Amino acid sequence: MSTNLSSLDRIADLKAQIAAIEQGAIRELIEKRNTLSRELAAVDAEIARLTGKPVDGAKPRASAPKAAGKSPSLQELKAIIAADPEKTLNIRKGGYDLRNIKVLAQANPGLLQLGGKGAWPTVKLMK
Repeated sequence: MSTNLSSLDRIADLKAQIAAIEQGAIRELIEKRNTLSRELAAVDAEIARLTGKPVDGAKPRASAPKAAGKSPSLQELKAIIAADPEKTLNIRKGGYDLRNIKVLAQANPGLLQLGGKGAWPTVKLMK
């Protein structure tokens, strides 16, 4: 049974790693898009300066990418939650990545339970 449990832990860790890699790729693409938008705006401004006519079209908005939350592994998450007297972690207040925690909780329903209300999700250690 311990082999099966360790296999499930390994699967949960791999799912968390996949989620973290996906988030990194998304962040990289957003940064690339924002950089290209700023370059395009500079080219449009240069065209307008040379021709004396404004370039038609919508102005692209460049926004700062959201800072990614902490993405602990299953073992790290268990240790963090176990250290809390109520065995509960406020995900947003702690600065953790909600998607990563959800993946871990769904992969380990007997160990972790999602809770909280609205924008303040929590995760509770069941064992």
